[in-house]
Amino acid sequence: MNIKTNTYGNLCSLCYDLRLFYAQPPEFGFFATCIDMHPGRALEAMSGSGRLLIPLLQRGYTVDGVDCSPDMLARCHARCKQLKLTPKIYEQALENLSLPHQYATIIIALGSFQLISDQTQALQALKNLQAHMLDDGNLFIDIFVPETTGNPCSTSVEKVDDNTQLRLTKKNIFDHNKQIAQVLCTYELITNGIVQQTEQEMLQIIWRTDEQWANLLTQAGLKIVKIHDEPYGKDSVSRVLHARRIA
Repeated sequence: MNIKTNTYGNLCSLCYDLRLFYAQPPEFGFFATCIDMHPGRALEAMSGSGRLLIPLLQRGYTVDGVDCSPDMLARCHARCKQLKLTPKIYEQALENLSLPHQYATIIIALGSFQLISDQTQALQALKNLQAHMLDDGNLFIDIFVPETTGNPCSTSVEKVDDNTQLRLTKKNIFDHNKQIAQVLCTYELITNGIVQQTEQEMLQIIWRTDEQWANLLTQAGLKIVKIHDEPYGKDSVSRVLHARRIA
């Protein structure tokens, strides 16, 4: 059994695709509009297996992807090959970001930035993103506050094929003072009722107040233009920070 920290492994990547697959029209439409408002090359940071990236590519947008998970990127490459898409996709962490382009629009979807729970690393990541923005570039970060009052444990099952299921068990521990959730994810690949493979992963997710987000972005040379409240979330309104460089 492997325990990985803040790394989306093979079973995690499979589960991610089975549960989320591709971005639904309301979410895709919102981010497509963001790119349309600021035409030019775009970047989806923390792009994973292509949940949002691929629909954007299929609509003709010039969008690069970057992610630190080799398993996620392998799935993205496989999907793109099947669809005859040839995007530029990079394996890098945002804390060490160094890409050959600057971008009119940078997107981080699905609350992924909050996986960078260390404040110093989060600040460095934002500074790196700022350095990859055009002077009039725009940054959009999907943010959320986790639900902390429900059952801290949950189990879900996804169908892989007629004989195989993928079971995900999650255990959450919330530190309200530090605004950090520790999430232990256990993935079990089950064929004909027998567990064939198990993978564990410990994630840390941080949440911030609007003021804390504004302070962090300011330190990175960015300012909040607007916080969008978008009804594309499955169970609630999604919030998206729109930031630009400080002039």
